[in-house]
Amino acid sequence: MGLTPSRRLAYAFVAFLAGDAAMLLYMLLNAFIARSQTLAAHAGDPYGHLPVAIQAFSLYAVASLVGWVIVGIPVALLLPAHFVKRWSWFTVIALGAFLGIPALVLVLLVIDGGRLVLDGGRSVLAGTAPLFILSILVSTVSFVIYIALLRKQLRDN
Repeated sequence: MGLTPSRRLAYAFVAFLAGDAAMLLYMLLNAFIARSQTLAAHAGDPYGHLPVAIQAFSLYAVASLVGWVIVGIPVALLLPAHFVKRWSWFTVIALGAFLGIPALVLVLLVIDGGRLVLDGGRSVLAGTAPLFILSILVSTVSFVIYIALLRKQLRDN
């Protein structure tokens, strides 16, 4: 069975879910670290970090889905499968990390109505460094899983 567009989309969606799972694990790990530091310092509510992380993940997952639709689907459909067969894993990881940046910028443009500068002269990208970290994490994991699935399919044929 060949690599039909529907199979490539299915691989890309599975890879996207793996990237979102990595983001959830990262956010939960950070919540547990913040909880332990709050407990050790005897300051604040140590039990509020986990619900906030889960709520934030639900918002970021929606934005991640938009990024996958804008960047992930075109990459999955337009990138020739035989072309990536000889790429080194370093190239795959680097390209996966790079794809997260335009995905987030395009998501922010969609949210902001296509403007990069707000009325007050402040950029829509101001204060988005943590979002770029999450976007790079999701895109790297997703792209590596997608390429691994493509290579396995090509090897089996």
